[in-house]
Amino acid sequence: MNKSISAGKKRRKRATASDDYYDYEKDDEYDTTNGTVVEKKLLNEKKCIIDKKPSKEEIECLEYGVGLLEWMTNNEDKWGMFLTDKQKPQTPDFGHLMTGGCKGFSKKIMDWPEDLIVGGIHRGGHNIDSAEALQSVFLVASPGDVYHRFKNPKDIKPNLDTKRWTRWHASNIIQTWQRNFTKNLYHHKANTQVEGVRQFHPLASTSIADMLEEFSQFNYGIIIMGYILMLIYACFTQARIEGRWLAIQSNVHLAIWGVVWVTFSSISGLGFATLLGINFNAATTQVVPFLSLGLGIDDMFLLLHNYDEISNIVRKHEMGVLLKETGMSVLVTSTNNILAFLAGMVLPIPALKSFCSQTAILLAFNLLFLMIIFPAFIAVDLKRRRRGTRDLLCCIPQRRRTMMKDSSMNGMPHTQSNVSDYPVSSQTHLTTLNNVPGDIEHFEREDPWYTVGGFLKNHYIPALKRKDVRYVVLGLTLAGCAFGLIGMYRYKYTPCRNTLGLELSDVLPANSAPAAFMAAREKYFSFYPMFSVIRGINVDIPKQQQQIEAYRQEMGMILSNIQTNTLSCTESRFVIKGEDGQPQEYWLSLIRTWLVSLDKVAEKAIKEGELMVGGQIPEGKKPEPEVYIARAMLCSVRDSWNCTDRVGKIKMVNEDGVIREDAFYNYMTGWYNVDNMMYYVSQASFIPLPPHWEYTKDDVLVPPAEPLLYSQIPFYTTGLTTTPTIVESIKELRAVCDKYTVAGLDNYPSGLAYTFWEQYLTLRWNLFLAILIIAAAVFTVIASLIFNPYAAFLVMIIVVVTTIELGGFMGLFGVKMNPISAVTLICAVGIGVEFTAHVVLAFLTSLGSVETRLQSCLLHMFVPVFHGAISTLLGIVMLVFTEFDFVFKYFFVVMSVLVILGIINGLCLLPVILTFIGPKCELTPRDDPNRLPAPPPIKNRTRMDALEQGSLRRRKGNEDVEMTSSPSSSLSSSDSTPHAPTPLKAGDKNHAYHDSLSTIAEEPTVKRM
Repeated sequence: MNKSISAGKKRRKRATASDDYYDYEKDDEYDTTNGTVVEKKLLNEKKCIIDKKPSKEEIECLEYGVGLLEWMTNNEDKWGMFLTDKQKPQTPDFGHLMTGGCKGFSKKIMDWPEDLIVGGIHRGGHNIDSAEALQSVFLVASPGDVYHRFKNPKDIKPNLDTKRWTRWHASNIIQTWQRNFTKNLYHHKANTQVEGVRQFHPLASTSIADMLEEFSQFNYGIIIMGYILMLIYACFTQARIEGRWLAIQSNVHLAIWGVVWVTFSSISGLGFATLLGINFNAATTQVVPFLSLGLGIDDMFLLLHNYDEISNIVRKHEMGVLLKETGMSVLVTSTNNILAFLAGMVLPIPALKSFCSQTAILLAFNLLFLMIIFPAFIAVDLKRRRRGTRDLLCCIPQRRRTMMKDSSMNGMPHTQSNVSDYPVSSQTHLTTLNNVPGDIEHFEREDPWYTVGGFLKNHYIPALKRKDVRYVVLGLTLAGCAFGLIGMYRYKYTPCRNTLGLELSDVLPANSAPAAFMAAREKYFSFYPMFSVIRGINVDIPKQQQQIEAYRQEMGMILSNIQTNTLSCTESRFVIKGEDGQPQEYWLSLIRTWLVSLDKVAEKAIKEGELMVGGQIPEGKKPEPEVYIARAMLCSVRDSWNCTDRVGKIKMVNEDGVIREDAFYNYMTGWYNVDNMMYYVSQASFIPLPPHWEYTKDDVLVPPAEPLLYSQIPFYTTGLTTTPTIVESIKELRAVCDKYTVAGLDNYPSGLAYTFWEQYLTLRWNLFLAILIIAAAVFTVIASLIFNPYAAFLVMIIVVVTTIELGGFMGLFGVKMNPISAVTLICAVGIGVEFTAHVVLAFLTSLGSVETRLQSCLLHMFVPVFHGAISTLLGIVMLVFTEFDFVFKYFFVVMSVLVILGIINGLCLLPVILTFIGPKCELTPRDDPNRLPAPPPIKNRTRMDALEQGSLRRRKGNEDVEMTSSPSSSLSSSDSTPHAPTPLKAGDKNHAYHDSLSTIAEEPTVKRM
């Protein structure tokens, strides 16, 4: 059964003076100011308020009727005492009555189709035997309608202050009613009779908005738990244990400050986003804090990893060297992450635009923190190391010990030099660096086999040096790309294999009332109201009536015949039609029907002598109100009153069903005021509304309405069960709308289906465009910052491979293509740079043969990149506690797979590609390919002198350019092994060498004679 409640008036005869459809018959109970006497009767222990003096028969009926009905209800077996079998109440055959739908009290207008009211139907032949679901639809008035309804003095409640009555109050009243409606039904006793089984699933327009607002708040408990987990991991990876406490080389307090400052920067970024007016939604509150944490911590690990090396090999300007070697990598990766999320704003979905813009802002704040604030903390910690005090307890010096091994995760690093034999965790070693005449020659970490560094040195690097392993990696990559292309091909959708879309129930929290309603509705019903909107500013509605009718008919035909062999698996009709095969009535057809009835009324009145040709009412005649209404309509022409030339001589609707153009807007005003309930049933939503008018027996002009700027033609659709089917229907509808817009009827479709699904019409193009934008941005940024387009091209190869593999995973494992998954694919391009740029930059600036450079870049970058990837996983692992299925499926699962693919391609595939087609190193020493000689002091040497001595080659394009060095340099060596440094002579000052980036140290001043 479909219940329809709409605001307005209805034309009927009543005992009260008002003809208002919403007139309350018991307003006196709200009146506390007048002295009206109200007779009260106590019937069945209930108080009934009666507006007038009841008759004796009415009182007896009320007194005994209720009691009789209760007795009959409790004594069904005794009905035969006074009722025959024909008189006994009969249980209706609901299956027969509801077959084909039901009629409303206005049978010619209100026709409720079967598909709208019952679902899960089981038939016995033509009739319905049973149904699993019943749907009731309530049409609620808009705030504007309610506001206009009660702003007139005659319609107000006794205690309503019309001076303070606004649209805001009307909106709050409607929303309060909707909330109470859903609350009462949700807690209905029928929903608790069987545990876990609900009989009623209510939903109102406020339900989803209220629920999303509730769950769009930050879950501070989960956020704090995620940040604590990240803090534990960061401290664990940076801990160095010496004896019973943290060693000098430990970075635990820096890790703590790093996580704290990333938290503060995220809070600052969210505040800045709020200042810019960016709205929060479920995606931002559920995902952004964890995603920004995971991505922000990555570069912190890189800084701390290089800080360990530089603090042991550089005597001064340590922070300059640290930022020189690491700053470029941090800048490249962070910039590309920001650009990736900015590219996601190409998708025309406001919620996802907010998500992408907020994430980009937070990553920008994280970058500022890492490049400005965090290095200051490292500089302070460097003083602690030079003082030789332990980590976290800066006032406790570490006891001098020799050759003590570290029990930390990464092992205790040690040095090989002529300075001392103390391990780096000893106080003597670190404090001695302040008095050493030169930097330390060589730095090497001691990594136990069970650590990441131990696995890297003992197994991973030796394996990648084998050719057979490299070819296996390339073969698996080709297989992964094929896998990805097959999975992406599956996104070529059909309704039989639905890989497109995001269902409404997916975006709602599990076990919520709206989610239960949507699940039941998707199972049993596929009813969606749609509207065709006519923009009247460019349309002359009175002259284009036939075109509007043709437009409506074609819209119905398109929707009904949309299915083809390639678009539908089962036959279904989409537009709900009446018994005459036509779509439901709309405002223009209702006005036409009303005017035709008035033409008949006027014609009948003239025949019966109640109305004369020319509009006069004969004396002594008392026509029905409809005659006066018909007379007023006929006599009103624009702003003039003319009965003589019209009554009895013209028809308001001609034989072709066209309403007279000259008085069209007069007729609209009359219909709106007299048959007001049908206006709300039509869902026309006129803008502007016609003026107020009431019929009288006097000659009162029906004022013409203003030309319509906005009006709606409703369509009830069914059978739209899958996203591809809905998308195809929207395509067809858009084609019809565009056709008639070109023909002069400016219009567009509207409704829930368009709001939620029309984005899929351009999703693929927007995704392709966004990926092109971010790919171009990534290439430009990397090529510009490192001045090497070829290296940027290699990075893009890995990023493209990662994106293809991720798309294939999504296609093959049922992750549907929708705006959320599209954002993930776009961000994959930027996030993929995290796992590639560091390695490429380290390989580009390393010295030696290809094998040596590969080993150097992996020793330098593998551990921090790996820890950064794990930190990203830890950042998003808290998403498993989300109450939104789409957050878990489209963010946690997809992002986790992205990180795993990034690790594999960035730390496995990329090194293999670099060994085959990697870029040449920026500087190539001629005598010793593994070392750079220190340059001469500029103030004591002329530029020409520098070009005449030494032998150093610099790559310039594809040519080698001779460079010179000071003959006093003692770094020339024929040994190409990076772990066999040349011993230092007393008084010499040489550059510290380590297996990573190439640097040039300062040469001591040489006096010229």
